[in-house]
Amino acid sequence: MSRSGVGFLIGSIACLGTGVLVGCGASAPAEPLRVLIIGIDGMDPVILRQLMDEGKMPHFKSLARRGSFRPLATSMPPQSPVAWSNVISGGDPGVHQIFDFLHRDPKTYIPILSTGTANTWGQMKWLPFFGPWQIPRTSLKPELRRRGPTFWRDLIRAGIDTWIYRIPANYPAEEEHGPGLYHCLTGMGTPDLVTGSYGRFTVFTEDPPVRVRDRTVPGGWFVPLYTDNHRAEGEIEGPPNFLREPDEKGKVPNMSVKFVVVRDPERDLVKITIGDDLRLLKRGEWSGWFQFEFETGIPGATMLALATPTTLPGMAQFYVKQVHPTLELFLTPVNIDPSRPANPVSVPTGFAKELADATGLYFTAGIPEHTPEVQQGGLHEEEWLEKANMIFEQRVKQYRYALDQFDAGCLFYYFGTLDLVSHIFWRDRDPEHPGRDPEQGDRYASVIEEGYVKFDILISQAMETLGPSDVLIVMSDHGFTSFRRGFNLNTWLLDNGYIVLRDPRRQEKDQFFQNVNWSRTRAYALGLNGLYINEKGRERHGIVKGGDEKKKILEEISQKLRAVRDDDGSVVVLRNYIVSDVYPGADPEVAPDLLVGYARYYRGNWSSMLGGMPKALMEDNHNRWSGDHCIAAEVVPGILLSNRRIVVDDPALTDIGPTVLRLFGLPIPPDMKGRPVLVSR
Repeated sequence: MSRSGVGFLIGSIACLGTGVLVGCGASAPAEPLRVLIIGIDGMDPVILRQLMDEGKMPHFKSLARRGSFRPLATSMPPQSPVAWSNVISGGDPGVHQIFDFLHRDPKTYIPILSTGTANTWGQMKWLPFFGPWQIPRTSLKPELRRRGPTFWRDLIRAGIDTWIYRIPANYPAEEEHGPGLYHCLTGMGTPDLVTGSYGRFTVFTEDPPVRVRDRTVPGGWFVPLYTDNHRAEGEIEGPPNFLREPDEKGKVPNMSVKFVVVRDPERDLVKITIGDDLRLLKRGEWSGWFQFEFETGIPGATMLALATPTTLPGMAQFYVKQVHPTLELFLTPVNIDPSRPANPVSVPTGFAKELADATGLYFTAGIPEHTPEVQQGGLHEEEWLEKANMIFEQRVKQYRYALDQFDAGCLFYYFGTLDLVSHIFWRDRDPEHPGRDPEQGDRYASVIEEGYVKFDILISQAMETLGPSDVLIVMSDHGFTSFRRGFNLNTWLLDNGYIVLRDPRRQEKDQFFQNVNWSRTRAYALGLNGLYINEKGRERHGIVKGGDEKKKILEEISQKLRAVRDDDGSVVVLRNYIVSDVYPGADPEVAPDLLVGYARYYRGNWSSMLGGMPKALMEDNHNRWSGDHCIAAEVVPGILLSNRRIVVDDPALTDIGPTVLRLFGLPIPPDMKGRPVLVSR
């Protein structure tokens, strides 16, 4: 009997042993099946239907005819970490406790990443100092903050082999135990090596130092590059040297790696060298991966005895933006090297290297299509789009490898590029968007649709691999719409007396609520959709009593927000969600108290999400990030297609996990809230 057959036998016995035959379905499948789930972040049902009707996506159309196609109800809020956590857990935020990209620490009001802790270097406990060095005694492991079940937990326990590629909100990946094989590669939420975030790009430039001087922008920085006779030396900055003794301010120096660049005096050609690795590159060319090590400098014998690394391996790619008249090099964020990961990016640990050996080195940072690169001028649109396409092609290569290896069980494969491309190029397909560039016209108007069409051949390849009993599920976590106007929620709270400042003259100068008078502030907003009551006993300086007093303020704020109108009379907030009502299981120490569901074309503005309070209540969105989905959930559903018939009219993200379990003849655990939505045979 095959491993898969053994898995079905174990699963069936488990169901009978608990007396839950009905929960397992009418009967377990008569022959082994495979379930393939393709997750496409941000694919919108309206655009997909239009392209199918136009004949541009014939394989999607064929799949819909063979089975079903429905809009898929998304999470509230419709943010990727929340939405994919719904998929993973088979439950809502009241189960998995992810409510935004950002949560806040109620004792400090400071934003924190919602899904987990990231880079752990420097977060250690130490032995006494040895001269200028500090020796680690224990290391803190990355922490996954998502709670609740995973749909693959029960598969593995039932002996069903499972592969999970890059599903968001799953860093660090946790070990699973059972007779089924488990392979998982982490995705959104995985940090870069240096910042512990999604990364920081670097532009090395010969621009005069007075213009550059380490100019820092959100998500990146511009660093002077001094050339002498067409030769320059630069440094790739690494993470803090976690073995160095802190200075009097508690800071330690950063590690770094040196590189040398030599420019051809006449041709658009450069030579970049790191150690013994030399690349000859033309203008407009990517270098491929440079692999290097950040040296701590401590004697190796000392650390070898303590089983602590003396170096941190990393990798990055250069792009030659310009050679003449001034030299300009772009550097990607420093990624964890999957062939020798400094932080874990897979389960088992060797799976990341196995994939690199089979398909080549690849981006490990959680959002490699790093949008600040194009938003902040690190790359022009064409350059950034080329990078996004490069990432997509690498993902396709790994997708084909995954299909080749997939002979039993469940395979989930995630694609994220379409979501990021839609965020950046939406204004080019929206003639009414205030951020459209008249000089560009419709130059990028078809970029998003071209991204959709690329998936048609991938669906065809998946369908070709299916056996008679196999199931294909194609889904997205949410749809998309135009982001034309930004609403400054904290400004509204200030204007309506819910926030009080210590110095009103500094209203526009501070972020992270540094100027807030908490002794008189009743509510504040942080993240893209979250609003918090400054609750006594929960927040450090809370003043609002829980219970009826808190409920009254929430209902009052919700009613007033729904009454907000733009200058032309348009509705700004379509719906609000009092979290304790819609998610009774929400952890009050973690969850916002109110989720704001913006109307189409509106979203929380950039500065307000980090506690900023601009003077203007609403502003036109001139940012390159011009499409979005962080609004009322009903406006931006995702997609669900399958070669099996969908048996409900209103499938939701929470239904994916229970559906997979039922397809394998397994019971749906009580901590999952979804239901099976596909015909089982």
